[in-house]
Amino acid sequence: MTTDADLDDLLAALPLKSPREVYDEIEAARRAAELAPPPEATIIPMPEYPYMWPHPRSGIVRFPCTLGCGWAHDEDAFAEDRESIVMPVGASSQDLNRIFNERSQQRAAVQRGRIETAIRGHFAEVHPGQESPGRAAW
Repeated sequence: MTTDADLDDLLAALPLKSPREVYDEIEAARRAAELAPPPEATIIPMPEYPYMWPHPRSGIVRFPCTLGCGWAHDEDAFAEDRESIVMPVGASSQDLNRIFNERSQQRAAVQRGRIETAIRGHFAEVHPGQESPGRAAW
């Protein structure tokens, strides 16, 4: 029980799942995971977040050299995409969802290309003949 009577009423009204229903959901999730495509390989290392809020440089995402030489590529997560998003009047929720998803995918592709270019340039300059080790990207 909580101190919020409305929440208690809402929780009491929710249908309870049987153990069989819970098991079926778990099995469905397990089967879907087995059928999912393997994760995409990338040369982009796991990011670091060196500055936390309220630091003036919070939002910086750092991608360090995987060979540990001290080099890193910094991306400002807040500096990108200052262009307005135009929404048609009367757009459906599906249209809005599609517009936001397309914009997000476009931004991710541009950022991924910029980071990969920086990493490849670093390896060509500082670690000639070596390639950045890949990793699975989820």
